Amino acid sequence: MTTTEREAASFDWAGVVDYAVRYTHEAPMTQYELPGITEELHDVACAAGDGGHDRVPVAVVPLWHAMVTARLKIPAGDPQALQAAQHRLSAALAEIERLYPLSPAGLLPQVAWGLPYFGRYLPDSLVAEHLPTSTRPGTEGEPVLIEAVRFPRDPEDIVIEQNDVCFHFKSDFRHHIDEAISALFEPGRAVINGISVSSVFIGDLLSVTSLRRGFAGHGMPRRVGMAAGIPGADKIPEGAMLFMGFTSSHVHGLAAGNLASYETVPGWTDCTPDSYMAGGANMHVSHIGIELDRWYALSHVKRLHRMFDPRRSEGEEILSPDQCPATSTFQAQRDRDVEEFGVVGHNEQMQFLSRVEEETTTAYGQKLRRGTTFFLRQDFDTVDNPFEFSSDGPVSPVPRAGVHFIGIGPSAQHFHLMRREMDSPDLAEKHKLPGENVGFSDFLVNTHRQNYCLPPRAHRCFPLAELL
Repeated sequence: MTTTEREAASFDWAGVVDYAVRYTHEAPMTQYELPGITEELHDVACAAGDGGHDRVPVAVVPLWHAMVTARLKIPAGDPQALQAAQHRLSAALAEIERLYPLSPAGLLPQVAWGLPYFGRYLPDSLVAEHLPTSTRPGTEGEPVLIEAVRFPRDPEDIVIEQNDVCFHFKSDFRHHIDEAISALFEPGRAVINGISVSSVFIGDLLSVTSLRRGFAGHGMPRRVGMAAGIPGADKIPEGAMLFMGFTSSHVHGLAAGNLASYETVPGWTDCTPDSYMAGGANMHVSHIGIELDRWYALSHVKRLHRMFDPRRSEGEEILSPDQCPATSTFQAQRDRDVEEFGVVGHNEQMQFLSRVEEETTTAYGQKLRRGTTFFLRQDFDTVDNPFEFSSDGPVSPVPRAGVHFIGIGPSAQHFHLMRREMDSPDLAEKHKLPGENVGFSDFLVNTHRQNYCLPPRAHRCFPLAELL
């Protein structure tokens, strides 16, 4: 046999075309880091050329989003059935990612698990051994995954959801998301990227409880809102990426790398880099209606001050005010702002909890400067009212401006602290602030909430099942 013949005989013809090779993005340890996300520089001064930029860096997030929530149909107390389901979901996601690259040009899936999954399918002792616990004063020893709560300005009828699992799909191309959802959850012939697949369907393992769709991109909120006839949509600035006008994906306003994980920033949990859940994080999901007509009845300056802080002076043409660490507002400055201006901005409500207040060394040895953000948002706008589909309650065909909020950080306790500060009941009472002067909570109506565990990528499919 000649050399050429020997090479041909051993050549892997089945794997000869690996389309993923076009894309050099490695799959990260976490699920929430998004390979292939690019940045653009907005023509706004960035304080002291922070991070090597003299203009504001903004992440170009995927254009289309969808979430699917579900309850499992697998019988509790059957480890073999749970492990078989784990194998099937792992194979299904691997097949999807083989046909669509892990990038905005393909598909970016992530899978999170609710408290009911851990309580119904796994022994308490196993969960206690591997799920991190809080180390914050007042909540020491609590599991990092606890049930969501009603916050001070939430309506009485807010729904605290009880889903087992939540899938979040992101892509620049909506049909990529549609194909993945169809292949995973709908019986029958499935096609992904033009190729028939037979090993992706997992719909017999669960009952879908909701489908939630939306978008985040330049000009989309105004275009979609006006087409849907939503009051106030005509006031949305041209080019805005979200309904409320200001850019949401500032690089400095989002946790970089693995900073949002359970273990990375010290002081929040007992998770360590060698723990089962290292690279995992708490994920809070909520639906929020936005009263756009009331929001845009305010002047630009009033919106600017309620979004950021009352010391801001950027003009109406600036949609991406600088958010580098040097611009951070901590509690002392926030309190001075309230006393001087009688207004507190959303950013200054959050930043003493979403950013490090002093230079910090992470569990991986990374040095963080004061003001570095370690909380991540993956929220996206929607006209769902409240969802496209729900098995648990009515949905309205009348479009409504809203946001499907996704917040990722080190623990549910951390999120609860931040979210309570967004309502700032103590600050408002102390300074007799009217509702419309407390950030922008007065213009929002929350309808649904749930906390999830977003495991590391290695354990995204039925976490802990393999240890039964």
